[in-house]
Amino acid sequence: MLEMNETDCWRLGLHLMPPTGWLNDPNGLCQFKGVYHVFFQYTPDNPNGGRKYWGHYISSDLLSWTYEGIALSPEESFERHGVYSGSALIAEGRMNLYYTGNVKLEGNYNYITDGRQGNTVSAFSEDGRTFGGKKLLLTNADYPDHVTCHVRDPKVVTGKSIGIGDDGCYMFLGARTKEDEGQILVYGSTGLERWELKNILRAEEKFGYMWECPDAFLLGDKKILSVSPQGVEPKGIDYQNLYQSGYYELEGSFDGDYRLKNFKEWDRGFDFYAPQSFLDEQGRRILIGWIGMPDDSSQSNPTVEKGWQNALTVPRTVFLKDEKVMQYPVEEMLKLRKKEQTLEPDSISKEMKMYDVEMAISDDSDVIVKISDAVTLHYIKADRRFTLSFDLEKNLGYGRKSRAVYLEEFRSMRMLADTSCLEIYLNGGEEVFTSRFYPEEGKSSFELVKGKAEIKYWELDSFCILPSSGHIL
Repeated sequence: MLEMNETDCWRLGLHLMPPTGWLNDPNGLCQFKGVYHVFFQYTPDNPNGGRKYWGHYISSDLLSWTYEGIALSPEESFERHGVYSGSALIAEGRMNLYYTGNVKLEGNYNYITDGRQGNTVSAFSEDGRTFGGKKLLLTNADYPDHVTCHVRDPKVVTGKSIGIGDDGCYMFLGARTKEDEGQILVYGSTGLERWELKNILRAEEKFGYMWECPDAFLLGDKKILSVSPQGVEPKGIDYQNLYQSGYYELEGSFDGDYRLKNFKEWDRGFDFYAPQSFLDEQGRRILIGWIGMPDDSSQSNPTVEKGWQNALTVPRTVFLKDEKVMQYPVEEMLKLRKKEQTLEPDSISKEMKMYDVEMAISDDSDVIVKISDAVTLHYIKADRRFTLSFDLEKNLGYGRKSRAVYLEEFRSMRMLADTSCLEIYLNGGEEVFTSRFYPEEGKSSFELVKGKAEIKYWELDSFCILPSSGHIL
């Protein structure tokens, strides 16, 4: 078993990480009896991944977290090669978990059309800390004939939460067809144990060969289907990552006639995949994504040498403003701010480990912000384009180069800078960029090189992250 590296300057202060080893998709996000629960795909003994478990964090305020250890392990025959991604549904006074039990058979298989079992499994908890009652709900034989063995990542929601006026629940499963097209299988149930296929969701034109990590919810009067497609070719400045994460607006009904329109990426940065959302007890739609990008050899994370890799985004509220889907850090993050400071013109901030920047643009002109003279944020008015780019010689991005988005206007920016991560919110969350970066000693500075803006910033306290035993991680 790996030991946690307590001296690593790139251990994060504002983002949940694996204590050791590998982390990927957020799973089972929910608030249960007042407590927030964040599960995640976890390989504790290998920073490059492997057999998957569910790690588990809890919090009462989204700022102070306790690591509760491993919640789900691959113990049963129907999950023996990994407890894969899934979701939580609070119903009947308990937390119900749904996930994919991964099985890879031994033999000469291609593991796409044969040799793999993607079993849909449930478990439950009465107290949010102990988990049991595993049941096998669906196997490959229960899925439509036109899909491959790649069916996974169940997201279970109530019908009322997605605009269906019954008392049933609905399960969304990501799928890859035998024609290499990504689709979502929609199952329905009235008792949470027997599930029947109700619908199949697909784009009007093929959009990738696999859709992972589905999510479905209402946002105002909009019906949102979130998916993480694989196999989408780059198109101009869009779809630049190896795999994408974004959402469609759905016209019609999730269980009937429908049309998917206007796929939009959740995040334009280098490191964002497999987001999941939930509705908290205040009625907020909160989204958390994986800060990582699977299978991309063009970029790397030096923390692997320290025995760990990847993290989760800060919790983000998702909301509508002027009919646009917006994302912004939960308001609890403001409590981490220390003394307010102002960045004067032609000055550079001091080096800091964690800080929060708010920038209000004074006029509609080109803007350049530099971070540690190695990361550039550049808005070009003539092109209406915002770009995040890395100086390749200084290589704080470890292979990351540039990402961009078109903006009709650039009015404001908020940046959360951690020891080795940036989250950048443009125009109040109209567009977002998430990226790892690795400054010396985990400290960075910033300056306004071009343009006019009012800039306020705050050094930040870190999350308090404790293990169950009470020792700070």
